[in-house]
Amino acid sequence: MKFLPLLPVLTRYPFLKISGSVFKFDPLQEIKRYPEVIEKAKEIVKHAIEGKVYESRYVKEADFFCIDCEERCYECDDVGKLENCNLCMRCFENCQLSYPENIYREYYVAAKRAVLTHIASRMIVSALDDWVRMRYAVNEGNYYRKLLEGEKDVVLRLISADMNVKLRGWDVHVSTFIRASSRIRDDEWRLVNRRLKDGFVKATRREVVRILEELLRSKLFEKVPVVKPVVQPVIEDLNKKALQEAKKFEFDLGEVDLNCLPPCMKEILSELKRGMNIPHTARFAITSFLLNIGMDVDGVISLFKSAPDFDEEKTRYQVEHIAGERGKGAEYISPSCDTMKTYHNCVGECGVNHPLTYYRRCKSKKMR
Repeated sequence: MKFLPLLPVLTRYPFLKISGSVFKFDPLQEIKRYPEVIEKAKEIVKHAIEGKVYESRYVKEADFFCIDCEERCYECDDVGKLENCNLCMRCFENCQLSYPENIYREYYVAAKRAVLTHIASRMIVSALDDWVRMRYAVNEGNYYRKLLEGEKDVVLRLISADMNVKLRGWDVHVSTFIRASSRIRDDEWRLVNRRLKDGFVKATRREVVRILEELLRSKLFEKVPVVKPVVQPVIEDLNKKALQEAKKFEFDLGEVDLNCLPPCMKEILSELKRGMNIPHTARFAITSFLLNIGMDVDGVISLFKSAPDFDEEKTRYQVEHIAGERGKGAEYISPSCDTMKTYHNCVGECGVNHPLTYYRRCKSKKMR
């Protein structure tokens, strides 16, 4: 049956480009035929606005995906490995599996609806504010990462090929590694700290999943064309929801003089206000800086409520630790300008060697 092994895969991962080989239709016309697709897409985006993940998907579990097909349905040296797959999908198009027609239709329709829902959600979120699109990208990336962690190796390799992630075993081609690791600020993801051989970076299966998550976040943050007649009523409703949610993270810096903040800290705050998912180094920088200039723990925690992955319990623990209220009881000093530059958090030359110096000089000038 044509493409049968791919259908459950597409219900779980509807963002894959190979869906174009399976479904030969105009998605906009098909979306009109399935009103529930728009409603489900709306729920996905609505949950993203609220900082939640929508779990009720068209996921269909099945073991149709063959690793060692007894019948060589298509001449291909890569059958069973999918390491160098060119995504022609002829092997799946010529699938020899036989199942009752009603079961095949059930999987076909579920996969079709999943793909259409994904397309509709991308259109909807592209018409909303950037911070909503970022939350959507982060939430969806987290959702798919959890699925990928428990996925079959052969399916994971197919998804990697679809997303242009070049693998040899679980080692990742250096071009792919750089493309993903540039968005990950942890030291272990710096190329200088990795083993490189014949153009491939030594990696693990877990790290391949992390790379896929990061590349998917980047892809989902991109805007797509919006066909308003199809999704306009939903956009209007969700825009109102987004405005209500945005009011929850209006910043109150208390006694902190916003006008005296150095450019690097203003940029980090701006990204937080837009719901951006800032790196850990930037989170530590803004947290320690604000605590150093007198802001209290609760005030700092409130700033992170706009983050797409906000967890109040974890945030409180981290902020209290930086404030010296946990652990050894020593308050951390915010990073110097050299450290900010090392982690790409510096946005301009201020003529000082530390953000605290910039702030204190500015405050002193105002007091004269």
